[in-house]
Amino acid sequence: MADLTSITALNTLISTIAGKHESDAVKADLALAGTAVSLLVQTLAPRLDPTLDLTAVDAGLAKAFSGITDTITAIETPVATTSTETTTNA
Repeated sequence: MADLTSITALNTLISTIAGKHESDAVKADLALAGTAVSLLVQTLAPRLDPTLDLTAVDAGLAKAFSGITDTITAIETPVATTSTETTTNA
């Protein structure tokens, strides 16, 4: 079973929020927790509700998490300033 794309997107969101303060150990723990949650959801969800379209839910959550990550990145990215020439009237 492959990891759910929403879990991968959530890991990216957490990494973006944590930024430079995230250590390699935390990244490894997030990856492990993501795999565990992914396997748990893929195993239990079909048993709890056989009509649930897990692929569609996963895709929707992945878009939401990616959108939040993109928003945070856009907010944190400094705006490029353009230099304007000053002209003087003679």
